[in-house]
Amino acid sequence: MKVSARRHEIVQLVRTAGRVDAAELSRRFAVNTETIRRDLAALEAAGELRRVHGGAVPRITLAAEGRVAGRIAERRAEKLAIARAAVEEIPAFGAIFIEAGSTTGHLSRLLPDRGDLLIVTNALQTALELTDLGRSTVMTIGGRVRSESYAEVDAWALERLAHLRFDVAFVGANAVDLTWGLSTPDPSEAAVKAAILASAQKTVLMTDHTKFGLTAACRYGAVTDVDLVVTDAGVTPSTLDDLRALGVDVRTADPAEVPDPPTSSIPTTWRNS
Repeated sequence: MKVSARRHEIVQLVRTAGRVDAAELSRRFAVNTETIRRDLAALEAAGELRRVHGGAVPRITLAAEGRVAGRIAERRAEKLAIARAAVEEIPAFGAIFIEAGSTTGHLSRLLPDRGDLLIVTNALQTALELTDLGRSTVMTIGGRVRSESYAEVDAWALERLAHLRFDVAFVGANAVDLTWGLSTPDPSEAAVKAAILASAQKTVLMTDHTKFGLTAACRYGAVTDVDLVVTDAGVTPSTLDDLRALGVDVRTADPAEVPDPPTSSIPTTWRNS
């Protein structure tokens, strides 16, 4: 077995079993334990797992949710690159949905100014920025506004989504795990996220590489519920292989020398990054 194939299978074993034993891996692959230690060290350096005494465990456990104001400057170049790649999926006409999120928020300043495009969102800061820039027709879905994400959630939001259909939905993610699926720490956000997936003819998941391998308490869909994943160049090759093996299209965006889009008059504390 080639080194790359062996290491790919080790990653899958860690994700499935939750822990692998170095001695057992040595027997399974008919190689000495020193070879396995080198494999585990390389996979840890690549962010695929975490070494522990005698073996390895998954790299990350539960995803944490911070307030949007604290995420403004995090991985800005990567998120902007993702948005520039995702904007290519804007349809020739029709309706799109932009979900609240620190990556999807970048789309607002990149969208074409077209009167025939209906833009629906559950993010107050995105709606304000789009309106400020005069981009197309903008509508929010209503509902309780969560202070952590400025997202509209709960019964009003779900009722509106049940009566809407979108050509393309641009969604973010707190956590993406190939086994557990798409998940978020908050149940009200999970319910709205699931409704968005159900309302879209095509779903574009915009997420940076740090969200892969994470899980959160509230699952709202499978990875295969999205049609296209747009991420940054920091994603590991094995993650790309796994996504494609599931039949999900993947596009990686290089954040190198990506210029900032035009700013608006909306206060910076109201904007996602």
